[in-house]
Amino acid sequence: MFWRYLRQFPKFFIAFLIIVASLVILFIWEARRATDRNRPAQVEDTRAREGEVEAKQGRLIVVDNNLYDIDSGAVIFKDWLKNGMPQRLFYDSEAKKFIAQYDLGFVRYSLSGADEAHFALRYKPAFSDDLKWLLYVKDKDIWRADVDWKEFELVNERKVTSLEQFLEPNFAENILLGTKKTLVVRNLTNLLRVNLDTGDVKPTRIPLSDIAKRRSPDSKSVVGLQNGQFYCYNVDSDTAKPIPVGRGLFNDYQWLDNDKCVAIAASKTVVGYDRQKNALTEIVTLPFQCFKIGEPSPDGRYLFCLGRGKGVLVDLENKTATPITGGAGVSWVSNDTFTFSREVPDTELRGTWLQSVGEAERRVSPEPYLVGNAGGFIMPVPSASIVIFATQHGLSKMNPDGSGLAEFIKLDHPAVRVVGIQDWKTQ
Repeated sequence: MFWRYLRQFPKFFIAFLIIVASLVILFIWEARRATDRNRPAQVEDTRAREGEVEAKQGRLIVVDNNLYDIDSGAVIFKDWLKNGMPQRLFYDSEAKKFIAQYDLGFVRYSLSGADEAHFALRYKPAFSDDLKWLLYVKDKDIWRADVDWKEFELVNERKVTSLEQFLEPNFAENILLGTKKTLVVRNLTNLLRVNLDTGDVKPTRIPLSDIAKRRSPDSKSVVGLQNGQFYCYNVDSDTAKPIPVGRGLFNDYQWLDNDKCVAIAASKTVVGYDRQKNALTEIVTLPFQCFKIGEPSPDGRYLFCLGRGKGVLVDLENKTATPITGGAGVSWVSNDTFTFSREVPDTELRGTWLQSVGEAERRVSPEPYLVGNAGGFIMPVPSASIVIFATQHGLSKMNPDGSGLAEFIKLDHPAVRVVGIQDWKTQ
């Protein structure tokens, strides 16, 4: 009825529209004035928090894209990085910028988390370990480029191959071995060896089973057992150095550094391999059958061998093997101390546990830390001399010896991603 009345009297209708339009304009004007009045305070608040971020370097952690102060547990920035949680995060102290690695490339952020520069490819590229250069596929060929981190862009792009047969999707994931000179990549059903200097491409044959464990950290070599011989294949020379071992089985492998590797032979003996000497040595006999090797200690002296529901701590230096009970998500927090998590409801076994070599296990928290497919949600923070772990209720911290336990971040739900901040200078 109201609109019918206005249509019957056009002058009133026009006046009504003018009043509504005026009110809308007045509302927008007032909103902008309020924003302008608040802007100096917002700018000052952001600057203050940026100063806190700069001063707190080494004592910050990112939890589900919120930046926290490790000491106080306070949130400095919520929804911090504009592109979400990265795979890795670095701080460049000279430029006072953060550099975040994502699946397809990198983003440079200001202290407040604003996106200042970025580069990304269509599909995931393969970066060198020092992040100075990368490989990718374009127009069905392999290309190589350097990274100018100051300008934050790719430079010196050049084509490596000229075959027009490589696939862009999953190129990086299909690289099995790689150095500055040579690449071994799976392309469709073919395994190809690529000379990155000349662009020559040749088919090659390498056993692929468990290659992630058999591959050296520098991605230059792969070890294995074939036809009664232990071998170490060098991707640059395209040669393998065999060592006769007779009939037998190597159950699992674990590299300690680029030149030293250990393996379990016939489920009962730990043997060591020296790449420089091309020699195998027997280290210790295990007290029971084991089939898998866990992560070594940071200095490479200790490692775990795992059997059916049982584990052994192996001292490679003293050549001893000691049975341990352990738990889930075993993680090293120092060269001789490790943690594990036990989720056994309503018992004294439930909680976060810590054990040093030669000492008994001890419970440091009644709350177990979370364990996922990638391992335990626990990380040492050397810059702050503490260890951080995530539980169902938040994040806790403790000293490497288990003392000083405190929950410093309380969450409404378990953390999904926790990322520490690395020093860009180390790259």
